[in-house]
Amino acid sequence: MRKAHTQTGYGASVRTAEGGAVYVAPDPEPEGAGIFFFTRLGGVSEPPYDSLNVSRKVGDAPDAVEENLSIIREAMDERPAAWVRQVAGDGVVRVSEADFAGEADALVTAESDLCLSVAVADCVPIALVGEREVGMVHSGWRGTLAGVSGKAARKLGGSRVLAYIGPCIRRCCYEVSEELAQKFAAEFGDEVVTGRYLSLPDAIRVDLERAGVEVHDLEVCSGCRLDLFYSHRKQGPFTGRNLASVVRETR
Repeated sequence: MRKAHTQTGYGASVRTAEGGAVYVAPDPEPEGAGIFFFTRLGGVSEPPYDSLNVSRKVGDAPDAVEENLSIIREAMDERPAAWVRQVAGDGVVRVSEADFAGEADALVTAESDLCLSVAVADCVPIALVGEREVGMVHSGWRGTLAGVSGKAARKLGGSRVLAYIGPCIRRCCYEVSEELAQKFAAEFGDEVVTGRYLSLPDAIRVDLERAGVEVHDLEVCSGCRLDLFYSHRKQGPFTGRNLASVVRETR
């Protein structure tokens, strides 16, 4: 059971689930799908992983991670989940059952009540909602340049796809090399960079709109909101990972 907690002011709301997990969801939510951009709040991990870290690879106590995952499962009504080993590429995998689905950075399914999940700490999570399918994308700068979001969206069936860009590092907090900034400007247009400051969400919007997708950006920065999200850029390697998930709900 989910309940509204407070507004972010960016077309999204922060909600607290049964069990205590706190997540951000689009407001309004798309019909027929649930979207969960989990924050770092509501878990049991000790600092610097406080508190809802879902990664076993950052040095957090394994028992704490398992408890956090249990809290998240409760928040998602104990639905089964599918996930991938994220490799910062453009791989898209279609899944029909729960569990580990190999190496990729995006998942797509037509199954109802199967959660598609990725883990992020500044990289961009994108939830895709189609007429008959849903998808979840993990997109860092490499995946964005490779067009992973547009590639995933094109695999969804139906004529209309909605995309929801979740909390991530944004232009205000993301300075890159001049060479990388130039690559993004050449691929997506000058508007995605300001000097050496890069807007991954704006580049992803261009990619998705090229694929004919309607884009909704929640406009929340992980670098600015360390009270809510993990940020590898701001906190270094000793920080946790936020879970992002989408599910096609039984109608």
